[in-house]
Parts: sequence; C-alpha cells; structure tokens
Amino acid sequence: MSEKSKNIARYTLGGFLVLAGISHLTFARKEFKAQVPNWVPLDKDDTVVYSGIAEIVLGSSLILTPEKDKEIVGNITATFFGAVFPGN
Repeated sequence: MSEKSKNIARYTLGGFLVLAGISHLTFARKEFKAQVPNWVPLDKDDTVVYSGIAEIVLGSSLILTPEKDKEIVGNITATFFGAVFPGN
C-alpha cells in the first residue's frame, strides 16, 4: 500500500472516530448506552461519555500526529478497538 493510500485511510478513520465520539456525546447517546454490556462496572452513561471522549482524542491524534509518532498512535487506536469490541 502506498504512503498516500495509508494517509487517506488514516485521515478517514480519524474523521470517523471524531464523528463517532461527537455522536456519543450528543445525538446518539441513548443508542450507545443500550450497547454497553451489563458487566461493565461503570454507569452506562459515564461509559458512553468516556468512550466518546477517547474516540475524539484518538481520531484527532490519527489526523494530527507527526510522522514519527504514527505507529504508536496506530497501536493505541488498535488497542482501543479491541477493548470496546465486546460492546459492539
């Protein structure tokens, strides 16, 4: 995959994460609360808010990170997706 294609994919994923994070905090909050498993030890609304903030931060980081830090941001983002997978 070319560097240009990787950057397009990174910016696209970053944009989707920012939009998803905003939706967690605003218009889709109720729907996201319904997806939080009962075994999560936090209040469902708190979980949705925290994950929304994390998505905004991760998405922004994917878009804005300097070249030297792309790999670490990618690994952190992949770990986040693994952690939230049970709720999806």
